[in-house]
Amino acid sequence: MKYYYQIEGLRRNNLGDVLQGLAAQQFLPNDAIPVDREMLSLVANEPGFLIGNGWYQHEFDKFPPPPNITPFYISVHIAKSDFLKIKNVRDHFKLNAPIGCRDIKTLWLLRGFGVPAYYSSCLTLTFKNRNLGENLKDEIIWVDNIDHPIPKNIEKKILDFFPNGFTKISHDPLSRMSDFESYVSDNIEFAKQLIERYNSAKLVLTTKIHCALPCIGMGVPVILIHPNPADPRLSVMNNLISIISYDDLLNLTELPNAEINLNKSGKIKNKLSNLVNLAVKSNKNPFTNKSNLNLYNKFKLYIIISNFTSFGLKTVYKIGFFKQTFERVFGKEYLIG
Repeated sequence: MKYYYQIEGLRRNNLGDVLQGLAAQQFLPNDAIPVDREMLSLVANEPGFLIGNGWYQHEFDKFPPPPNITPFYISVHIAKSDFLKIKNVRDHFKLNAPIGCRDIKTLWLLRGFGVPAYYSSCLTLTFKNRNLGENLKDEIIWVDNIDHPIPKNIEKKILDFFPNGFTKISHDPLSRMSDFESYVSDNIEFAKQLIERYNSAKLVLTTKIHCALPCIGMGVPVILIHPNPADPRLSVMNNLISIISYDDLLNLTELPNAEINLNKSGKIKNKLSNLVNLAVKSNKNPFTNKSNLNLYNKFKLYIIISNFTSFGLKTVYKIGFFKQTFERVFGKEYLIG
């Protein structure tokens, strides 16, 4: 049995995808193999187990993985509903359900398509807690990225809060034009170095979701500054840390305390870790294990909820409500099927 974790191999414009792969790698044997998330149908033709967390997907023609690969889908974010309009994709997710969702929007999208799903939160919350007695520094770190660079007036405002300055770090990957193997090797090491850097910081300020989430998991004081706090992807951080909009930041005279809801984040972390450890130990989705009645009964409940959600939206559509919206999101073929 071979073990796999996935990393974005196409766009390479944000180290966050590498960090999500690193979060999965920590649960797997040392010889686990990284695979290109956009090329999953090309994984080797021998028995294997894949932790399938992260963003799905930029391109759809090389999904799903072959039948010899058993995936465990957790902390999944689906960016475009067009992905689920493909019947082969829906059938694959149903076969490997329930699907753990990184955000609430993905949860209800999957359920709307009749796929049993639950809210799992993000696997990057499972990075190891920092040891408060070792290697802590007074460093204040600002983390940005060329993917969505911060406006100059926002950076100037942050500097006003810290007249002695801060350390600016980019979430841009290394060796973006190299082959996949070199890209992964270089950036896994780079990501590990960044995690250690964040782990010892006094404070981290960032626009990047997958800088903030590992910091939350490690217990590092962090504030997310984001142009749109209502972005559905940010639901994973609801009630965990302070999220400040660009507009609100410009009106502040001082930053709020970088407090983490450690009770809530700890519960999420334990839940995620337990599920992934069970999955790796059994090489299958632990919700399908009938001997674990707690998880198996939840799976049956997720099936009922997804069936009811799918039936309900199709019924509403056929009555004539929200037709344009439903057709845009779910597709007419699925709705009348």
